[in-house]
Amino acid sequence: MSDDHSVDEERSGGIQVISRAAKILNALGKNPQGMSLGSIANEVQLPRSTVQRIVAALAEEGLVRSEGMAGVRLGPTLLRLVSTVHTDVIAIASPYLKQLSDDINETVALSRTSGTKIANIYNVVAERELRVSPRVGLNLPIYGTSAGRALLALKTDEEIHSLVGDTFEPATENTVRDIKSLLAKVARVRETGVSTETGETVEGISTMAVSLDTILGRYAVSVILPTARFSSKEAEMREALLNCKAALLSEIGK
Repeated sequence: MSDDHSVDEERSGGIQVISRAAKILNALGKNPQGMSLGSIANEVQLPRSTVQRIVAALAEEGLVRSEGMAGVRLGPTLLRLVSTVHTDVIAIASPYLKQLSDDINETVALSRTSGTKIANIYNVVAERELRVSPRVGLNLPIYGTSAGRALLALKTDEEIHSLVGDTFEPATENTVRDIKSLLAKVARVRETGVSTETGETVEGISTMAVSLDTILGRYAVSVILPTARFSSKEAEMREALLNCKAALLSEIGK
């Protein structure tokens, strides 16, 4: 009995240390400019001596680093791990995107921004006769796509204006053409959490998208389909996209 009790105490103590270390790392992640030991202690509500002991252990593994007056920051080992995970975002997201495509029987795409463009990095093409099959690597204007506007909605209006300018080159007659119209559409995205476009990039094709603001960066998930099916499936797509977003953010959200 005494041996079992000792093992239980050791296990409980180990879990407590891990939990405290995680709180410290989370606090440092929110304060990339660096934190003093005292400010960390206040943030995680632990004694300064406890924080000092855990920080020292984390520093030995390169998970944090102390930079004198700059305080304690996340260390190179942890940042390398994050970088490695970043390259695997498709592997993490793909099961969720496959499920989304199966649920609504439409093509789904994962994309990210590249300057003033939106870059398509992964697709799940629907298994149906009339379907959309976008090319991986395709770069489209950020202002005229639902994915682009979903990601622009994470920025301020001033940041958007600085990025895209005042007027835009239209891809079709439906493409948004000026900053005022774009900001109005982005404001709607912020209100609803969902971005839509109809024939602004390719005539006859409509899309709906949500943004993902994750620990791995900012991405957008889009449903892409013929415009003829858009209205009848709009409510279904909206619900499925928001559910997909919630599931992904539960795994890689900030």
